Amino acid sequence: MQKRRRTRVSTGKEATVEWAGGRLQGGLRDVSLKGAYVWALGEARPAEGEEGTVRIHLDPHNPALDLEIRCRAVRVEGDGVALDFLEVPAEVFPHLLRLVQYNAPDPDGIEEEILAPAFRREDPGGE
Repeated sequence: MQKRRRTRVSTGKEATVEWAGGRLQGGLRDVSLKGAYVWALGEARPAEGEEGTVRIHLDPHNPALDLEIRCRAVRVEGDGVALDFLEVPAEVFPHLLRLVQYNAPDPDGIEEEILAPAFRREDPGGE
């Protein structure tokens, strides 16, 4: 069963993840409107559940264009870390959206994803 509700795309971009205990620089294996996977061999890794910041480098020669997003490590593996975006700033979201759309096989489908909730709402009664 497919649990993801957001299209993940490959971009060829680089990214840096920073958390209280360190820094991981690597390639952005994939990204969606809800998260990303940053791969890097031989680098320090955050612990699962640890919060930090990911910077997606749109242009390695111009840090002013970096997309900075608060995130949490949800899966830590030998070749990288899966991140869940906690808060995408309003000024960053349009750029993230365009990055995903530009690399998606169905760019129009990405805008449709925005209209659908990213999470299933659990029964408020806990049953």
